[in-house]
Amino acid sequence: MKKPAPLTIVFTLFWIIPCLLIFSGCGKKTNSSRAADALQEAAQSSAAAENTAAFNPAAETANLTQQSPESQSLPAQQASYNANAVSSAGGSTNYAVRSSGESVTPGALSSIRSGPGYTGGRGVSIGELNPVNYQTVDPAILLQMGMEQYQVSFIMGERYLNQRNYDRALTEYNRAIGLKSDYAEALFSRGRTYQIKGDYNRAMEDYNKTISINKGSAAAYNYRGFIFAQKGDHARALNDYNQALVLKKDYSDALYNRGYSYRLTGQYDRAIEDFNRLIQIEPNNASAYNQRGTAWYYKENDERAIQDFSAAIKIKPDYALAWHNRGTAYRMAGNTGAANADFAEAKRLGYK
Repeated sequence: MKKPAPLTIVFTLFWIIPCLLIFSGCGKKTNSSRAADALQEAAQSSAAAENTAAFNPAAETANLTQQSPESQSLPAQQASYNANAVSSAGGSTNYAVRSSGESVTPGALSSIRSGPGYTGGRGVSIGELNPVNYQTVDPAILLQMGMEQYQVSFIMGERYLNQRNYDRALTEYNRAIGLKSDYAEALFSRGRTYQIKGDYNRAMEDYNKTISINKGSAAAYNYRGFIFAQKGDHARALNDYNQALVLKKDYSDALYNRGYSYRLTGQYDRAIEDFNRLIQIEPNNASAYNQRGTAWYYKENDERAIQDFSAAIKIKPDYALAWHNRGTAYRMAGNTGAANADFAEAKRLGYK
């Protein structure tokens, strides 16, 4: 039998060896690579989920955006439920009598916010503590990852609160608190939900519990102070705002609320000081200018009041209350023509 030529053998091996590699080692290498990729993806997903779980949406630190529709000086809010900002009881019965003997009508220079649907102004903004975007979180996955049920319920509560589904939010917060009675974050969020629904007594109970567990919660003091103010107890409200500002020096909402209570209790100079600070922090906050102008008005400094109302209108041209307030100040200053023009514009913008 004739032996194959050496070149034929080399040629044959040249094709056989790669084929053997493909059907043996190469195939295994491909599967191994895919497995490694899958493990890496799982690790990344787990790390992302752990970061989500570790995020504390009730922390009064870097997670605050605290922006109202009238203030463009801070990043835009992530939460969508700011439109349901709690209204201020305000001073609808606290209208002053000027030296002319004329009473300021209800609503004029008496309250920045005038109803549960009003989104202007600052103070207690329901969106001030913005939760992580929980819209796509699957609670079953969180449980599989080993997260405790009370934590999952809290996260779901934040999701429903963000969706304005307050009853379902309360169900989840109740479940979380039932499993962990000292869960300060859930207590605080449940209090906020009660407050949105107008149940101030239950909200107060939850803020009290939050503070007893976490005395460093500036937001809990601020929100509790707001409820005291709603009940007309401005002395206790001011105590809470003071504590909130001790804990968080540049806490815009607490500054607004404290300035507002100072004004309602006739402490106009202190009110002006707080609104000065707030305007330094948020120079485009139209409501802060309007409030400061109101304090100047009650001090019978119509010129300064008109300046502040004008600044508010410049920032927010459709600010009906500021137009009305400036008209009132113009009238007190004796400028009837300017006053009537401002009243007409306020009416056109919907002021009643």
